[in-house]
Amino acid sequence: MAMVKDYLDNKFKHGIESGVLQYGVAQETTSADVAEVLATSNYDWLFVDGEHGPHTVQTILDIARAIAPYDMTPVVRIPQAGTGIFKQLLDSGIQNIIIPKVETGEETEDIMYWASYAPRGNRGFGASAVRAGRFNRHPDYLERNVNEICIIPQIESKRGIENIDAITKTKGVGAVFLGPIDLAVDMGHGLDIFHPEVAEAMDFAIKRIKSLGVPVGTIALTTEQAKHFVDLGITFLAVGADTAFLTTAADNTLKTFKDAIGK
Repeated sequence: MAMVKDYLDNKFKHGIESGVLQYGVAQETTSADVAEVLATSNYDWLFVDGEHGPHTVQTILDIARAIAPYDMTPVVRIPQAGTGIFKQLLDSGIQNIIIPKVETGEETEDIMYWASYAPRGNRGFGASAVRAGRFNRHPDYLERNVNEICIIPQIESKRGIENIDAITKTKGVGAVFLGPIDLAVDMGHGLDIFHPEVAEAMDFAIKRIKSLGVPVGTIALTTEQAKHFVDLGITFLAVGADTAFLTTAADNTLKTFKDAIGK
């Protein structure tokens, strides 16, 4: 049976590996409709936030299906690492997974163990029967998955920064994502991601991860901050979120009409 496209080809992973900047937008809500609206824009990846948003495996799968016809790749952040969530998401065809608050090389090794087939890990093989292998329309899934799956530990604490080499050098890590907000909180600076100590740690982390030959990404709150991160070498960047877009547009629209009407 002919397929419309090669669903195993991970455009996001190959893009960040080649140094082509990938722009992402976060989705906190669980709506597949919202995901499809965002997919009609020109963002490269959809940052499905399963850490803070109330996502389930089913809502993530619904979102992935909604954006599949578009030129956008889902990148899912899970609540925490574990063998079960990796099996379910990977078998659902989610190829890019961010794991929050990774702080040691040992944690990263566990993550790669859960996300990999033997002999590297303990992931059970069922991909040929489910969406990952497109219901056996991709019989070469086992051979190709290592090159197409991207496991991304997120560093967002002082301890994570201290262990940056061990985390980044763990065999199989596809990229590293930096969380400046939690890093600022962990450093005792509240939500001030522009604090000099936080900024210095971010700059160090970006340059160090890049020097180790691993793609690095983060979020940016301003265009100036985004350009600075890109100049340092990040290759994937999250800018904006569905909830922020909705509140900002709602407030601005109401203000515009109130100002025009005068009441």
